[in-house]
Amino acid sequence: MAIELRVGETDGAGLIRSIYGDLVSLPDPLKLGLTVRIFNYDSVTLYMKVDGYNAAWTFTTNDLGLLASGANLYRVLDQFGSRAKPAAQTLESITVRLRAYTDAGYTVLKWTYERVVNVVLIKSDDGSWTQDELDNFDDGTVQGWACLTEGSGGSSLAVSTDFVLSPPWALRMNTQGTAMGQTIRGRLYKSFTTANRPTVYAIFDIRNRKGVDCSISYAYFSQNGTILVWIDTTDTYNVPLDKWMRIVVPLPGNTLLELRIVQNGRTNAYSTQPWIRLYLDDFRLISK
Repeated sequence: MAIELRVGETDGAGLIRSIYGDLVSLPDPLKLGLTVRIFNYDSVTLYMKVDGYNAAWTFTTNDLGLLASGANLYRVLDQFGSRAKPAAQTLESITVRLRAYTDAGYTVLKWTYERVVNVVLIKSDDGSWTQDELDNFDDGTVQGWACLTEGSGGSSLAVSTDFVLSPPWALRMNTQGTAMGQTIRGRLYKSFTTANRPTVYAIFDIRNRKGVDCSISYAYFSQNGTILVWIDTTDTYNVPLDKWMRIVVPLPGNTLLELRIVQNGRTNAYSTQPWIRLYLDDFRLISK
């Protein structure tokens, strides 16, 4: 195996990865974003291309450029796929394809590597789910969420009217740098005990925003420190900004756990607005 494609941070070789979504209030057509991690085990530098296929979906083709021998990279493929919005819960499989070429024109193909990804689209308002938690911050409080700084600088938490999904409030974590060229990282967190039922999901929407002299290099969602969703670019700093993104993840039932959303950035060399912000709204736990 001279090349390898992984979906996210913790995805191992040969595993079928699942991506979850909730159809409620999503647009038609649906848009699918994906973080991929690409490895070059060959002895030569290769040009990498990623696309996908499934009869119900339309995928973009992404020429990712050179990857040196022995190197790997992350890349966020924002709006990688789209499909007509289903009317009911849907389970389907898509194939994500990595191809490696020896030339800059992407004409001399050397390797192909494919991964099957399951897409699970639930419908949380179909009457089969119990809503166990709703944090929409519309009472003007942070509803038990807290924040801390993992890197340099400092983090603060407040309700905000800047950007909201359900008016009048959303939650905003601000991580402020104190010097030029700093790595700044804030953690938003809260503990829950999940319902004693076989199927439990967390559903929530986040939005990344930054000052003009900062970059956001990654964000992730974890359970007790175990990463569940990873949004990372490492080299190009193209974490999606200024748009709401829905995250849906399965959780174990009847379990006390701490959920964390971490946002990492860096202040630029001549920073005048050294901050990054994470917005959270309509956090829900559902079960059945």
